[in-house]
Amino acid sequence: MFVILGKTIISLLCAGLTGGLIAFRASLQPMLERYDPQKVLFLAWLLTRLLPFILVFIVFSQTPFSDLDGFFGQAREAVQLKLVYRDFYCMYSPFFPYVNAVGLWFWLDKKAIILVMIFMEGGALWATNRFYSSTFSTSERLFRSLLYLSLPGSLVLCVFGGQEDVWMWFMFVGAYLVWQRTQRVEWFGIGLVVGFLFTKAVFILVGPALLFLVPKPIRWLSAAAVVGVLTLAALYHTTEWLWLEQPMNEAATLRAPNLLSVANPLTFDLLGAGSKRWNWLGLILTTGIGALLAFRLRHQPFSRAFSAVYILIFGTMMVAQQSAYSNYIFLFLLPFVFQWFDFSNRKEVGLFLLFNCLCVIHPSLWWRLKSPYYHSISEVFTQPLYLLDYLLQLGIVLLTFYFLRRIWQKATEF
Repeated sequence: MFVILGKTIISLLCAGLTGGLIAFRASLQPMLERYDPQKVLFLAWLLTRLLPFILVFIVFSQTPFSDLDGFFGQAREAVQLKLVYRDFYCMYSPFFPYVNAVGLWFWLDKKAIILVMIFMEGGALWATNRFYSSTFSTSERLFRSLLYLSLPGSLVLCVFGGQEDVWMWFMFVGAYLVWQRTQRVEWFGIGLVVGFLFTKAVFILVGPALLFLVPKPIRWLSAAAVVGVLTLAALYHTTEWLWLEQPMNEAATLRAPNLLSVANPLTFDLLGAGSKRWNWLGLILTTGIGALLAFRLRHQPFSRAFSAVYILIFGTMMVAQQSAYSNYIFLFLLPFVFQWFDFSNRKEVGLFLLFNCLCVIHPSLWWRLKSPYYHSISEVFTQPLYLLDYLLQLGIVLLTFYFLRRIWQKATEF
């Protein structure tokens, strides 16, 4: 319970810091214009990422937890130049364990993987600033960067949880920046294949929506198809169908919170949790909503339209997939803070900070309760911690729906 208490305290402190930044925004943002934005951002990154890492894992010698055991085991195999899928199990894309292995070349410890995650998140933050360079002023982007760095969801999930979800946004934005720099949309298609190879299978959920948002679809799809076919041929040659089977096993794992985990005890287990039909239903719903919103936003600026579609897709996945859990908030925090966070709406600010805190605290409680999955409402009341767990789940699911609805409204009212 020490970990849960620690996360709760850190989350509240981060929420207070973020709230303070918002409260003093009127005086703080103009003041940021006097300083070099790159130096300010780098200093903020050091204070909110490297300093907590050093204090917790070096000074106090705490042991990392969460998914890091799996990441570390895969990276150790990759360091020995073993072949992913064939020589060791991996639920992520083929390059993922090899990127983590880079850290192990310098430090054979799980903490090295957290450093990899910190630097990758730093790259995502830098790329996001470039992505919105024509949308917001330098001081506005710097202020939103400071907010992002201070959020409970980003700080705790990155520094203490070692989560990789932000990589997907990084890869999409990176592909866009290469496209803009080269002025050749074919590089965007190639970048998408590269992004898929570095992250995980759900990366492709954005594909149908991009058909409405990216011009000249035949050109970038052709480039993606050529590189993709060559890549899949190489994967099949070396691992046969293991490259597909192992990542897909993730979808069969029941997790919480999501819509099914909340509704299942209310229906006395009549929903058939664990059935593959829920995976397909979640997949259709996620891609369908994303494609529908993309169609409606197809004439809007790409940065605005894509960020809305991206959040809708992975926010929907967060509640629609029965294998989803609250760590997935890390997928869309960056575009939300940069494009859709309404500082003037006190209710939205308060709910967003609460959403962050709940998403950070719940996974630790759920795992320490040995991943309970409730089959009836009576199970929820068998002990106080189960009731607390269920209330946290319900809060996260309801807040996810609230923010998805807000994004849809804001995006379509433009």
